Amino acid sequence: MLDTQVYSNTGGQASTASFGGQVTKLSAYGAAQHGRPERRKELGRILMAHGEVYISQTTPAHINHFYRAVMEANTYPGPAVVVVYTPCMPEHGIPDDASTRQAKLAVDSRAFPLFTYDPRRGATTAERLSLQGNPALRDDWWKLPSGEAVDFLTFARTEGRFAPHFAADGNPTPEMLATQADRLANWRTLQELARLR
Repeated sequence: MLDTQVYSNTGGQASTASFGGQVTKLSAYGAAQHGRPERRKELGRILMAHGEVYISQTTPAHINHFYRAVMEANTYPGPAVVVVYTPCMPEHGIPDDASTRQAKLAVDSRAFPLFTYDPRRGATTAERLSLQGNPALRDDWWKLPSGEAVDFLTFARTEGRFAPHFAADGNPTPEMLATQADRLANWRTLQELARLR
């Protein structure tokens, strides 16, 4: 499944995979509403609740993780779903050559963490779930050598779909702060499920 976080083929409407605050054609930024009001639904975590399903959340920017996920999915003796973060350049408001860079930044910033969930690994969720491929597995945010955190706001500032949330004075709107908190909560849930927290 290609996850562009919008309905790209029909003109970029918001979907249940869109981030909170994301600006699309049907979730505009205006006086009454500042982008999509709901938080993103996590398909990978929803599928994990089914138990005996192979799931991977990956990106083509993480080529080894991507290939391994596809190979594991193909050998799994049951349902298998590979969710692939795929930037939509016009709808995300990024340059045509930025797809790989943005997919890497989505992982680094916890906007779209990598994981695999393979029931063949054991009986418990912690045995089945691997977060390998993400930077700084036990930390909230990955940090640059300078000590600066690479968080969701770092990611959001690089895309046109979030630009109105930083337009006034460069500070994030409450919607962006809420989405950052949601991304951190999602990451911490994955850490807890994998017994890394």
